[in-house]
Amino acid sequence: MASEYSLQSFIQDLDRITGAGGSPAKIVAAAKPLLAKLVQQPDCLQAQYKQRGATAYGRYMVHRAPRFNITAIVWGPGDNAKAHNHDTWGLVGVVENEIQETRFRRRDDGSKAGYADIEVTAVLKNTAGMVSCLISPDDDIHEMNNVTKRDTVEIHVYGKDLADMPRLRFDFEKKQAKIFASPKYDNC
Repeated sequence: MASEYSLQSFIQDLDRITGAGGSPAKIVAAAKPLLAKLVQQPDCLQAQYKQRGATAYGRYMVHRAPRFNITAIVWGPGDNAKAHNHDTWGLVGVVENEIQETRFRRRDDGSKAGYADIEVTAVLKNTAGMVSCLISPDDDIHEMNNVTKRDTVEIHVYGKDLADMPRLRFDFEKKQAKIFASPKYDNC
């Protein structure tokens, strides 16, 4: 019987991939099948990383490294993150349940402060085992919504630590962009 692909194996592979350098697109292309392999195993995360937060969705730092971070996100029923960018490459793998992901493209050039003209490019139903890719600056705006009645568990991998990092949140209807930063993690 083949051994399961572990979180530790993924960390080692990601360290090798990011250490070799290359463009964000190359890193994402190399890491995507590995994250897909990992998230197909429901027990790839320890139980403490599969709990919704006390008042909002759960955010847990799983592994910090100089060239990437791995976090676990637990979306409760109705939890969401409105349209936002990442300013780095990223991968989002669904471990349990499903998430609705709306992808956007920016139509303006970003030169006018507070203004953003974005359009929807896709509305996806990402189920367990699926991986979504983000490549800054042209393909890294999305919105996440748990439209189910169960918690959704994901693994997020980014080229930067997003906690307290200034990024943009978009208001699609008002054509606005406002600076925001993700809060600290629930476990550190």
